[in-house]
Amino acid sequence: MKIVLVILLSFIINKALCQNILVSWSQQNIEGLTKEKYDEAQRLPAEQLAEKNLKDASWCDVFLTLNASVNNHKQNKIYLEKIVDQITNDQETKLAGTSRLIIWDRVISNDILFEGKGLVIHNDLFKVSGRANEILQNLTGKNFGYVTSYSSNKDVIDLRKNWMDYLSNKEVKEVYSATQPNAKIPEISSLSAFHAIVISLNDNPKKSEITKRCLNNIYQLEKMPNDEASPAQYCNPDRYSFAYLSMLIGDEKFDKNKDAKWWNAFWNKNKSNLSWNSSRGCYELK
Repeated sequence: MKIVLVILLSFIINKALCQNILVSWSQQNIEGLTKEKYDEAQRLPAEQLAEKNLKDASWCDVFLTLNASVNNHKQNKIYLEKIVDQITNDQETKLAGTSRLIIWDRVISNDILFEGKGLVIHNDLFKVSGRANEILQNLTGKNFGYVTSYSSNKDVIDLRKNWMDYLSNKEVKEVYSATQPNAKIPEISSLSAFHAIVISLNDNPKKSEITKRCLNNIYQLEKMPNDEASPAQYCNPDRYSFAYLSMLIGDEKFDKNKDAKWWNAFWNKNKSNLSWNSSRGCYELK
């Protein structure tokens, strides 16, 4: 049954999500996803699917709503209008099962654990408004801005107007993702990503659990090997985070002295003085 699901969704995810994969991600990483749940979501009529978006409480739920929307309601203007009406809904849910989901602001707030890789999504899926905007962007291929955890009431009202104008066949100026030019890994090049990766280095019991589970399941190890060259080292998400941070400030080699404490101090001291150097593809101090 699981194999069937992977084949069924692998095509859909490429079509449905206009987001970015950092290192690796697949629908197999979504906790609780089954073919039965997928089939059930696909059968929902437009009105019930729009209602589902209001109540989704896990990343699995959100993913299924998005997939069903793209597969079945792309040309349904009534459905689009119902979703547009949700853009100003600021109801928030602490989503469950967020493994390998990356929303930088939610990593900063410790609502999501950064595992070093996964699917980067720019809308705040913890909010009804963010989920609605994500659906609309995927259904239309248009981007009039993102809903983040910091979006103001005016921001979402303006965004809703843009979507209403678009559905009324009016010309609306699009917004483009603000990745830094010449970035080695565009997905981590924003200051929000920089901050989130620094935060991810802090001690977290869930991070220890993930590391231990990876060592046991993949390498049949009880503890991290001493060999720094061992691929098992990448069971620890910090291995990715340190590499990303070194890249972001242009370090050519990993410096062991730059530990979690060092990076937190660096960020707190310099966060307002970081400037992107396009020629080098990294941040520098002003």
